[in-house]
Amino acid sequence: MGSAPEVWHTQMEPEENVENRPECSICFTSYDNIFKTPKVLQCSHTFCLECVARLVASLPPESQHDKIMCPFCRQPTQIPQQGVPGLQTSKEMLSILPAHLQHEETVWIEGTKLCYKQEPQSDSNQASPCVCVEIGLTKKEEPPAPAPRSELYQICCACNDWKRLLLIALMVVILFCILLWPVQCILKTGNLRCTSESTPTKLPFSSVLVTQGSDVH
Repeated sequence: MGSAPEVWHTQMEPEENVENRPECSICFTSYDNIFKTPKVLQCSHTFCLECVARLVASLPPESQHDKIMCPFCRQPTQIPQQGVPGLQTSKEMLSILPAHLQHEETVWIEGTKLCYKQEPQSDSNQASPCVCVEIGLTKKEEPPAPAPRSELYQICCACNDWKRLLLIALMVVILFCILLWPVQCILKTGNLRCTSESTPTKLPFSSVLVTQGSDVH
């Protein structure tokens, strides 16, 4: 089909052309007959085609062909086989639009895009271009991968770890000695004092007499 111009959001028309037209209750944009075609859910709530398509695109992949919950009443609506463009169009809303917008254009889903084919101009021989609007969720930018660490940096980290382990081991030894010292004192002296008091040696009585006799002579 060739490359089609892509847009993120459909453009609103000048205010004087849309002030009296009904609008989508989600995006507050006036209805038209292309991407903003009014689609009716089974609960009778009406939203534009683009908003409903975005709601379906936000569902898990296994649920995008099942049902969609109404954002107002949470009542489920079965998604047609051809996707959101196959939902019922509100003819009542279309009838309120200007005469040139009351004919619904053919819109289809192509991957994560809503597309339609513009009508060729009468004075142009070129093929009709397709216009697409992206309805998929934007991907979050992934953080850049960290740069690989150099070998020198890894060696420095290893050295720091070695010093840290040595310091921890030294602190454990000191703490062990502090706790073990009182235990050694108790086992050695019977109390927390690690040195026993020296008591004077008493001489025998006969030795005292002999000493005193030698002093007299």
